[in-house]
Amino acid sequence: MKIDSERKAALLVFLYLTLFLLTGRYLPRVFDVIVVSLFVAVMLEPVANWFYSKTKRRVLSVTLSLVIFYGFLALIVGFLVPVIYTEGKYFISFVQKFFSNQEWQTLSYFKNYPDLKTFLENVMNSVTPTLKKWLSDEITHMAVSTPSVLMVIFFSIVGSIYVAYGLRSFKKVAATAFFPMSSFKKVDLFLRISYKHMQSYIVGVTIAALFTAISMGVFLTFAGVKYSLLLGTWAFITNYIPIVGVFLEIIPIALSTLMKSPIVFVWYWIVLIIVHSAAFVIFVKAVQSQSKLNPFWMIVAILVFTQLIGAIGAFVAVPLMILLKDYWDIFIVPYLKTS
Repeated sequence: MKIDSERKAALLVFLYLTLFLLTGRYLPRVFDVIVVSLFVAVMLEPVANWFYSKTKRRVLSVTLSLVIFYGFLALIVGFLVPVIYTEGKYFISFVQKFFSNQEWQTLSYFKNYPDLKTFLENVMNSVTPTLKKWLSDEITHMAVSTPSVLMVIFFSIVGSIYVAYGLRSFKKVAATAFFPMSSFKKVDLFLRISYKHMQSYIVGVTIAALFTAISMGVFLTFAGVKYSLLLGTWAFITNYIPIVGVFLEIIPIALSTLMKSPIVFVWYWIVLIIVHSAAFVIFVKAVQSQSKLNPFWMIVAILVFTQLIGAIGAFVAVPLMILLKDYWDIFIVPYLKTS
């Protein structure tokens, strides 16, 4: 049975996506390097384009964007890492005492709400063993995986530099280098739309995450809550996971504000609503061309890809869903309508 060029292109796209996922499943460190390298290069391209509009020199524009990004990152890391390391040690001790010694029972306002205190006691007694085991496992895992993480960081930096310089040329030849020439129009349409959606998502989620992290860090600092830099950084990381990340962000910050005072705890929830509402508006504005994905399928994708390829799956789940949706709209839907 002869397969026409468009079906061959569809099969090849499916094959490439499958190989990409298999890399994440069986070669996780290689997958991490590829993802981070692509993420940084795609995120910096608008900056490089802006410099190009001023200089008209592509190599100089890419170089300036990379120097600014990694220079700023080096300054931030140099300032934050020692503080976050110190805060992290104290925060781990705080969490252990919170659950093991049940220090929350000493809070004065629970005396006026005995039923609430009893309810929380039952909840804590049921979840504490699991949380303690999880915390111990995570600390052990972090200690063991540190060399691998450092290796991923090094190769990701090298990879992002290489991809940033070659991205423009690669986009020009991708449709013809990896697919039949006869299917150029359809493949080129898929690559251009998917790249546009992917880039708008990456830029939008980065801006929203940065806004959330700074806002939460400033609030926690003024509220006198310890671990403000640590928790602000945590908010930045978790906000790269749509929907689910908000709940991951809330837990440690809520515990810290709860132990501070009832007023701070209440204000945290007010600030949380305001900040995330504003972050949502920022995200939508930055992602106007993004594929419209149902929140339910986002959650399903996060669960599925996390199970398939580990923690990194939570961060790449939505971008992969964008690719799959574009694949469905461009290759599958026209085939179903004409068959």
